[in-house]
Amino acid sequence: MKENPDEIARANFVFSAYFAKTLSSLGLQTIYFSPGSRSTPLVIGIERYSSIELIPVLDERSASFIALGQSKQTNVPVGLICTSGSALTHWFPAVTEASHSGNPLLLFSADRPPELQDCGAGQTIYQQNLFGSFVRQFHQVKVPQLKEDFKVQLITTLQSAYQESTGLNPGPVHLNFPFREPFLPRSLGITDPPIPHSICRLEGKDYPSTCNEISEQISGYERPLIIAGQNVTSKDIEPWLKNPTVPILCDALSSVRQSDASNTILRYENLLRDPQFTQNGKPDLLVALGPLPTSKTLRSWITSLTIPRIVIEPRGINIDPIPSESRSFQLGFDHLKEIRLPSPEKDWLAYWADAEKQVQAKIDLVFTSELSEFEGKLAYLLSLYLPTDSNLFVANSMPIRDLEWFWKKNGTALRLFGNRGVNGIDGTLGTALGMAQGTSVPNYLLTGELAFLHDSNALLFAKQFTGTLTVFVINNDGGGIFEHLPISNEPEFEKCFATPQKFDLSKLCASFGIQYSLETDWEQIIEKIKKPISKGIEVIEIPTDRKKDRQTRHQLLSISPNSDA
Repeated sequence: MKENPDEIARANFVFSAYFAKTLSSLGLQTIYFSPGSRSTPLVIGIERYSSIELIPVLDERSASFIALGQSKQTNVPVGLICTSGSALTHWFPAVTEASHSGNPLLLFSADRPPELQDCGAGQTIYQQNLFGSFVRQFHQVKVPQLKEDFKVQLITTLQSAYQESTGLNPGPVHLNFPFREPFLPRSLGITDPPIPHSICRLEGKDYPSTCNEISEQISGYERPLIIAGQNVTSKDIEPWLKNPTVPILCDALSSVRQSDASNTILRYENLLRDPQFTQNGKPDLLVALGPLPTSKTLRSWITSLTIPRIVIEPRGINIDPIPSESRSFQLGFDHLKEIRLPSPEKDWLAYWADAEKQVQAKIDLVFTSELSEFEGKLAYLLSLYLPTDSNLFVANSMPIRDLEWFWKKNGTALRLFGNRGVNGIDGTLGTALGMAQGTSVPNYLLTGELAFLHDSNALLFAKQFTGTLTVFVINNDGGGIFEHLPISNEPEFEKCFATPQKFDLSKLCASFGIQYSLETDWEQIIEKIKKPISKGIEVIEIPTDRKKDRQTRHQLLSISPNSDA
């Protein structure tokens, strides 16, 4: 029997209200959407019947990275809505990043009803489980019905999805909603939408502490070494910093590297390249907090060590890429302060801390007296002059490595962000805009020109953007990271790897109404760092020479406690 169009429209209308009011009750605050027809009940419901901020973004890819950036900033779920067909496939890169970096997203995709599947209907693909293992859970919702059990099931599903995205292993959750036409009644103002059942927001369940077990496992060691991953904060290990006894190697995106404590080690790339230092600085225990830093030098050194290794990760997933034995514990980083560190041998910390100071002093000398055109100098200056309480998003490839290699500890409350889940350059600008959206603090992006151009579509969001973002674009006329590969000396390198893009960034910015400047004077750049734009987006282009930069990096990374600066 063919369904009555009025009943279909009414069911979609009731669905829209229940959908919106449930999500609002759960605490969802923001949803980004891209225009489409099939998603009408989702969009109208949120706009009319919830307190959720609904923000339009023209293309789905930019929308997903903007949502990702906001999720990184707030650590709470951010929603996405799109229509059916290829639309949600544009979310895929951001979904993979969110999955690997543990950022909560709620993915709401509209779909064709079952009778329009597998029959050549337009704008239709098989959307069920589209993101596979990259989402924490997938929910296929039934076509809206007026039955009471459908309403209850919808509320339960939305509750479960919210909880799944924020659980012990946070990440994206996908909900797929098929709709029949007509999507809504001709008039939505005839009757008030129904009120859903009372909703209790589900909070993440705590898990038994394993602090005592870890404390017992690491007791008795005399040369322990800690590696603080990107999500570890200074607050998490505050007692270890106030009473420093154990060296802590700090990931480029860990806020621990902002601490001025004597046991934080930032120059490990230099130290571990020195055979004399590594011979005398071999630990007898390694404790890794979260994922390891990107440094190949660090990972190779760890691989060479035949020592016990303890890995602590809140999400309960395997994050240990080193092919050797280790013990992994699922523990929230906020419990780390309850772990009792072993008592190191005399002078163990001093050996690392003194070497760190020696290398840093030599690098300071080089940066203050030379390097007028070296792009890595920008990461160094950002560490010195960024306003306290500001946010810095760092693109992958060379910017994140320059941050790891040259950033200087400063004791400020800066927050550092990046897409290090899968390490791609896609979505860099969009994620940074999402990080900065709605914030009152200064926000910055450090990126290369290829990453910037790759995501230039995100500039379409400028009209909806509420916040400030100062963008430093390092323009080295191609992919600088490839200069460090053996292929860089081959004749095919420029065309096939460096791929320089000849473009006028000033015209691109002008077309979006965005403030732009070209800077070559470091004093002017310092002023741009210290006094960011007060509203909107500013792009600052800094031209460099990637061939010379490769040589300079090699020289700087060869600095060691036993070398001449």
